[in-house]
Amino acid sequence: MSTKRMRTAAAALCVAAAAASALATAAPASAGDSTYKGCRAGNVCLYKGDLSENYLYYQTAGNIPDGKTFWVIVNNGRQQQGADHVRFEYQYYGATKWYSKCLHFYPGSGFKLDLRDGAVNAKIRNMSWGGEC
Repeated sequence: MSTKRMRTAAAALCVAAAAASALATAAPASAGDSTYKGCRAGNVCLYKGDLSENYLYYQTAGNIPDGKTFWVIVNNGRQQQGADHVRFEYQYYGATKWYSKCLHFYPGSGFKLDLRDGAVNAKIRNMSWGGEC
């Protein structure tokens, strides 16, 4: 084999080995690493209507300010011990009673609160990130 072919083969072998090594050591994708219905990874999101990008109106990686209204709230937070669940209180429009809620992170069950089956939306207060519900 010529010197040029040996160098080309050696370079190709090094590239393949580096790629295989990167795949073997890469961390697996975890919860909250993808966008959900327009809600970016790591965020909690409010929708005013259908659960779609068209009705997404507020998202933050921080806390939602008191008084924001919603029909659907989604926790697309990243898996992080002690800080990946969303706790808040909500009150239906025109009501006086406040309800407590804790949402797990997406994917899985319990990552959203969908009020579209009812006749009214709700407003939020005291939202915070924390550990297990």
